[in-house]
Amino acid sequence: MNETHVQTLSADDRLDWLRLIRSDNVGPITFYQLLERFGTAGAALKGLPDLARQGGRSKKMQVGAKANAGREIESLNKI
Repeated sequence: MNETHVQTLSADDRLDWLRLIRSDNVGPITFYQLLERFGTAGAALKGLPDLARQGGRSKKMQVGAKANAGREIESLNKI
């Protein structure tokens, strides 16, 4: 039997989730691995640049911008 886990997110958590998925090289699998490793999207956003550096990335990691994510959420709310 499939178990469905429903999680209620605060507005800040939703913003962090969107920023994380919009970050460089973060797809669906990496997104959920980061949540598992760090516990929250906010913690993952803070740890992502160091994690990328440890993985050998020399170029600065581009994390999803808060302003862009906020505008995206506002646009969705208008729809």
